[in-house]
Amino acid sequence: MPVAKTYEKYPLDGEPFEENNRLYVYVIAPKGKKKVRWYSNAEYKRMYPDAVIVSSFNARQAFGFGEVGYITIFKGDEDTVREWAQASWPPKAWYNTLFNFYTPGGRALENLPSTITPIQIKWSDIAANETQLKSDEEVRKYVMALTTDMVDSTSHFQGAKDEWLERKVVIKENKTSESHFGEKHTHVMLDAEGNKYIWETGAKNYAPAMEIKLKMKVKEHKEVNGEKCTVVWYCKEV
Repeated sequence: MPVAKTYEKYPLDGEPFEENNRLYVYVIAPKGKKKVRWYSNAEYKRMYPDAVIVSSFNARQAFGFGEVGYITIFKGDEDTVREWAQASWPPKAWYNTLFNFYTPGGRALENLPSTITPIQIKWSDIAANETQLKSDEEVRKYVMALTTDMVDSTSHFQGAKDEWLERKVVIKENKTSESHFGEKHTHVMLDAEGNKYIWETGAKNYAPAMEIKLKMKVKEHKEVNGEKCTVVWYCKEV
């Protein structure tokens, strides 16, 4: 995956990292370090239709495995990890969708909270060859197996994408956080069969243990800590 042609001649400073669902990387430009987009091949081809892309992406170097052959990932509450990682600049850990927060190999883990467990991932465990990773799905499954405690669950995926459901649910958890649009409330809900639903909204703020009946639209299915969850939106009490 390349940078824009303007910055191709400049050396990289560090590994690509994710912000707001986009990848960036720092380059050493004449006037100092500069954050620029790290484009996918498809994005690059849209920008430069006549360009011939030669894949030179070295995942081992880009993600910080380097000569030591490992990176460190973290098991524990993600908010705690984020707070620790972003407490200084440069961050103590980077973030991407494969490893979540991770620290390149060989770096000291200063002031890591005692509630967070560091786990080393060896390059040899997830590598397809000398410079490339296995598929994203294989890497994510490997990371999940290391960082989550698999639980016995009766939860199953409900409905299909864009299908409307009506369910009586109990609010098991409601976590409040800040977003660009103000407070966001993440409701974790269970129905009578033990199926788990996740609903993020700024419009409603239901208390834990509250029982409600909702009409809701299936947004997606995803596994959270090894548990099948149905993510919903456009929820309305009925």
